[in-house]
Amino acid sequence: MDADRIGIIGYGEAGQAIAQGLFSNKGRSISVFDIKFNDDEFEESLRLKAKEQGIIVEEDMRSLISKSDMILSLVTGEVAAQVVRESLPFMKEGKVYVDMNTVSPRGKMLIGELIEKKGGSFIEVAILGAIASYGFKSPMLVCGKRADEFVNLLGNMGFNVRFVSKEIGKASYLKMLRSVFAKGVEALLLEMLVGAERCDLVEPLMDAIVKHMDGSSFQEIANTWITTNVIHADRRAEEMDHVIETLNELHVRPIMAEAVRDRLRKSSQSGLRAFFKGGKPDHYHEVIKAMVKMGYR
Repeated sequence: MDADRIGIIGYGEAGQAIAQGLFSNKGRSISVFDIKFNDDEFEESLRLKAKEQGIIVEEDMRSLISKSDMILSLVTGEVAAQVVRESLPFMKEGKVYVDMNTVSPRGKMLIGELIEKKGGSFIEVAILGAIASYGFKSPMLVCGKRADEFVNLLGNMGFNVRFVSKEIGKASYLKMLRSVFAKGVEALLLEMLVGAERCDLVEPLMDAIVKHMDGSSFQEIANTWITTNVIHADRRAEEMDHVIETLNELHVRPIMAEAVRDRLRKSSQSGLRAFFKGGKPDHYHEVIKAMVKMGYR
């Protein structure tokens, strides 16, 4: 994969972090374009940062793309499709376009189709973790027909990249579904701890949870939760009614608790218990496959 000349569209926090990682590997020309270079509020500070990083500032999209073998898009998800459309008139066969934005899997597929119609190669990257914490070493999942080449290229530069699939969309599916857990736990903690603060129980509550979570591997905990859901979903849903009542007494809106109750009730009504004849399956894979087979939504 030819990447002697790399262009970056977007020079915010993520763009600056990626640029730093690229420029630390000498022998490549790194350039950047951002509409904020023409904004009086940001221009001076951004140009100074680019100079410090040894990055060439291009004044427009045409100049950036025409001079680059590989283009990295590091904008916001809301404008990712717009940016690729603005890029298309200047794309030529053989160029590599890498979308590193948080975009839905379908959005990534559409962007990929646009690039490939112009004869370019499309790489999908899903960045996991906070750029602010890990910089260019943030874990990255990569998909595309040439994803393995891209992984080798950036891996040799010190980036934390992992090949997922040649099929576009897989990396974004993984990121989006992972967010169900990560953001879900974050929201659950907020709801729980505000209630705990109202009755002066934050520390003992957190101690009890940490002790439980540290007592086994998460794989074991998750397996226990899901396999016993087959048997106990109905009882757990009923228990959540009391949890909801408690949170209301503490003047905490039980947004997450109600969602948990509804999801458990949905599970209890799905026919899973009958499917497994009242027994507990050994592994969560069995449960999830059964749910999909039964049309669980």
